[in-house]
Amino acid sequence: MDRIFNKIVVVLLALTISCKKEQKIDTVKNDLISEGRSIIREYSNILIDSVEQFDVRPANEKNDAPKITIGLIDSIPKRTDKSKLGRQDGHTFAVFKLEKEDLINFKSPYKLNLVKENNNDGNVVFVTILEVSINEDRAYIVVKKVRGIGMVEDDYYFKKENGKWIFLIKRLSKMG
Repeated sequence: MDRIFNKIVVVLLALTISCKKEQKIDTVKNDLISEGRSIIREYSNILIDSVEQFDVRPANEKNDAPKITIGLIDSIPKRTDKSKLGRQDGHTFAVFKLEKEDLINFKSPYKLNLVKENNNDGNVVFVTILEVSINEDRAYIVVKKVRGIGMVEDDYYFKKENGKWIFLIKRLSKMG
């Protein structure tokens, strides 16, 4: 009888520890998503910048309203093995769906829509946030912009100072 009781106690203890570990993982994941959203909300204009380079219009139309729109892919995909940060330790990657509230600070002459996928519409610059990586006081976001056969991929770096994310630098990663 003692052996059965001991086995039950061990199983219950293991379940308790497992549940606490899952709760901790969920808390970390939620904090990471919250931090990622915070950076995107604050710096959407920086992350979705340089769209005008895709707006090729004749000189006589430069003062007209833009004819292209921005299609922001609504989900941040799961990190791939090709990630640049795969070489660095301690980074955690956020995966979440973007919401309209995440773009409340975006100001541009170009209309922005959240879309599910790139449908190769020539009048839309498709913007994808490829990675959101956060490591305590450092963050790294990869953003890809595509129109037709033109593409630019930029890396944005942030640092947390006094509880606030500060934009540090943007680096061109790929162009095509």
